[in-house]
Amino acid sequence: MPQVLQVAIPRPVGTTYDYVNADSQLKVPVGVRVMVPFGHVRTVGVVLGQSEHTSYSGTLKTPSKYIEYEPILLPDMIELVKWLSSYYHYPLGAVLEVILPTEAMRGRPVMAQNELLWSCVDPESTRDFKRAHRQQECWYFVKQHGRVSDTQLRQANIEKSVLKALEKKGLLESKKLQREYIYKPAEYELSKEQTTAVRFIEDNLGKFHVHVLDGVTGSGKTEVYIQAIKKVLAKGQQVLVLVPEIGLTPQTANVFQSRFGHVDVLHSMRTNVQRFDVWSRVVTGEARLVIGTRSAIFAPFRNLGLIVVDEEHDSSYKQIESLRYSARDVAIMRAKLLEIPCVLGSATLSLETVANCREGRFQLSKLTHRPGTAQMPDFNILDIKGEILQGGIAPKLLNLISQHLEANNQVLVLLNRRGYATSLICHSCGWRKRCDACDVMLTFHEVPERILRCHYCEKRYAIPDECPDCSSTNLVHIGTATQKTEEVLKEHFENVPVHRVDRDVINTQPKLARLFVDLQNPSRSILIGTQMLAKGHHLPHVTLVVVLGADSGFLSSDFRAPERTAQLIVQVAGRAGRAEKRGEVWIQTYDPDHPHLTSLSEKGYPGFMDTELMLRKDAGFPPYRYLALLRSENVNAEEAELFLRSIAESLVSRPVTVLGPAPSPVSRVSNRWRFQLAILAEHRKQLHDALDTLSVDTKTRRNYRLSIDVDPLDMA
Repeated sequence: MPQVLQVAIPRPVGTTYDYVNADSQLKVPVGVRVMVPFGHVRTVGVVLGQSEHTSYSGTLKTPSKYIEYEPILLPDMIELVKWLSSYYHYPLGAVLEVILPTEAMRGRPVMAQNELLWSCVDPESTRDFKRAHRQQECWYFVKQHGRVSDTQLRQANIEKSVLKALEKKGLLESKKLQREYIYKPAEYELSKEQTTAVRFIEDNLGKFHVHVLDGVTGSGKTEVYIQAIKKVLAKGQQVLVLVPEIGLTPQTANVFQSRFGHVDVLHSMRTNVQRFDVWSRVVTGEARLVIGTRSAIFAPFRNLGLIVVDEEHDSSYKQIESLRYSARDVAIMRAKLLEIPCVLGSATLSLETVANCREGRFQLSKLTHRPGTAQMPDFNILDIKGEILQGGIAPKLLNLISQHLEANNQVLVLLNRRGYATSLICHSCGWRKRCDACDVMLTFHEVPERILRCHYCEKRYAIPDECPDCSSTNLVHIGTATQKTEEVLKEHFENVPVHRVDRDVINTQPKLARLFVDLQNPSRSILIGTQMLAKGHHLPHVTLVVVLGADSGFLSSDFRAPERTAQLIVQVAGRAGRAEKRGEVWIQTYDPDHPHLTSLSEKGYPGFMDTELMLRKDAGFPPYRYLALLRSENVNAEEAELFLRSIAESLVSRPVTVLGPAPSPVSRVSNRWRFQLAILAEHRKQLHDALDTLSVDTKTRRNYRLSIDVDPLDMA
């Protein structure tokens, strides 16, 4: 009997298509890529199954080309693809669109480019490069580091053409990089808590379990990862380490590279070819230690022995478009399919992870102390009712900032709102400028140009000379954002460098990296910025952290907002007192008696968790019930709402709780009206059974932009 191949096409289709293998002498395995005719075009597909029969009544077509004869997707990845489609209720073919690199879908053969190691021909000499500044920078960079890989040079933004020019002049030489993972011991001994955590992970290698590392900031979680990785690499296996942000990838990669010699990096800022090269090295097993962001969880490892998810609480692990997966949850499922450990680490665990630990599903290890003499900072609450703020900062805190600067220390000010002011208002009649395309107030920006900007659709508006309602010229901006706070701090502390860290200023990873390198020097300075400041950066000279605007997070209508706010505060507080200097944290608030703030200040993050979990249980929200959010968008608001209402009516007989439909918190974005419907269930199966009943064809999905978000992190 001819072999029937069940081929998934990377398109938004929910089924596989049958093709026949015309070569009876060739048995095509599951997991290979094939070039197949599909409609009027030829496209790349992946063989997900095979049989001797087909339900198709017509004549089956044959693949026009077999791109490889050895699987690129092993059985665990095939199962993962099917699980992703089922769990997130997303078309099977569209799942492949997400997990496969662009070059893989174009049919490029798996053949990683040889990575080169560069060194100076005569490092002791001096050179005059005249006006060839980039060549000069490159030569001194290689000279300083001795031997540098292509990956390191890319991270330093050194172009290949510059290297080739220096090689042609006989100043640099290159050779193929031989990947040897040689472990370099730490410079300090592990604590008892670290040793216990490492031993438990090592004792459970080779079987599935989820190990949670609950460690205060600066407590040495990374060293626990390294010790576990050392054991896995020694067995000849591969390791994947996930980090939440691209900005953290280089510094994390540098740490692991300094301890193991080599590391491969996977994230979206690399070119399609670069990503495919790393992907190919993963397929062949050459890349054994991989650091990556969210999508790296789909890399097709041959012999994966351990998955580490650092900062597991971070919302960046949740994809908010197309396939709305959680990389943390996918990591756990992948570890389960492979029967290997998955390590989750954070100083501010997600409440879902805490609940799993308390119910015995996950194993918990705690790191409660910082190494050496470093101590955790003190938390302080400042009541600002009746205070006159300057740039959003109370006078008492301005004095405190001055004291820390006089001691030659650094100060960090967190304000999670970019721009100059939150809105523009007419002082005479109360008119406010809103976005024409979105249902939001415009944010006032002072630099680099004086404009009003929508932070949803990014549309820009000129500042009007007068109010369009009453013709008054008395227009004022209200509310404080990072630009205004920066301005005030510069006025108060004229001779102190003030660095603003938000997306308007730090728009590339190298800029952020250079800034944090400069801040390693013991000199007084002020950082003012958004949540970018909280992402795991080591700032040993920060002794004061000031948190502005925390009230908005604790009072949000989104039930997850208090958790995100508390995590942000604790994470940014962790930047203080990381060396021998004691740190302190001050939180401004109009509501000092708020239960979340009092529990956070008196009992730390564990106290906040207890309070929030109790509130969640009483309200019947996750992690005590399972949640899916359906969102509908349409240029016609009534149709968008009616569409979800019909879905709600179809679920009346199901054992689920349906909330809505209701307008989304931001009800219109880019001239499309948005409504949402929440579905809650006591059991996971009840939720998925209800979602399986939704019969929405592709055309209707496209017209309404219906999305199904299982385990949503953002209710907006």
